[in-house]
Amino acid sequence: RRGTEDLILYLQTLFEPNDCVGYVTGDAWQTDDGKWVPAKGVYYRTSEELITSLHHYPDDIGATIGDWKPEAGAWIRFNPLDGEGVRNENVTAFRFALVESDSMPVNEQIAMYRKLELPIAALVHSGHKSVHAIVHIDAESFDEYRKRVTFLYDFLNSHGVKVDTQNRNPSRLSRMPGVTRNGQLQKLLGVNIGRKSWADWMGFVEGAT
Repeated sequence: RRGTEDLILYLQTLFEPNDCVGYVTGDAWQTDDGKWVPAKGVYYRTSEELITSLHHYPDDIGATIGDWKPEAGAWIRFNPLDGEGVRNENVTAFRFALVESDSMPVNEQIAMYRKLELPIAALVHSGHKSVHAIVHIDAESFDEYRKRVTFLYDFLNSHGVKVDTQNRNPSRLSRMPGVTRNGQLQKLLGVNIGRKSWADWMGFVEGAT
C-alpha cells in the first residue's frame, strides 16, 4: 500500500479537489534506442476523483490509474489542467516547476536542494538515477512563470546544480510516485521541504546573494 499512500499524499499536496490532473500510464512507446516516451495520456479526471478511487482500491493502484508498462513506469503533470488537453495553454494554475539533475548522485542532489532551501512541494525518486523536485513557482501568468523558472534554473546552475532545461514548461510530465519502474518504486521522498513558497524562498536568495 506504500505506493497508493504516496500517490494520495502527492495529489493532496499539489492539487485542489476539483483540479483536473494529467497523467500517463500505458500510453507510452519505445524509441529505437530503447528510451520510453510518454504520449498524451489522461487529462480530464479530478484530483478528488482519483483520491476517492485510490482509497477504494488501496491494494491495486492500477485499478485507478490504469496499467503501466513495468519497464517504463508512469508520469504525472504537476500543474492542474482544464480537462481539454495537455498543452501549456491547458494549464489553469502556474504553481510548480520541475527541477531535475542527472549530473550528480541522488543523495548529493537532495543535499544541495536542502542547502539551497528550495521551496519543494514534493520530492520524488524517479526509480532511476535522479530525483524530481516539484518546486513552488506560484506565478500569476505564463509570462511570470517563464521568468521565475529561468531565474530558478540560473540560480541552481550558478550553485553547481546542472539542471535539465527541457523541463521548463508548465504542462511538463514528471515521474508519478507510487508505481514501479524496472522493479524500483518511484517513491515519494517527502512533501513541503525547504521554504514554503516562492516569496519565502526569495527571502533566502536575497540573503544568500
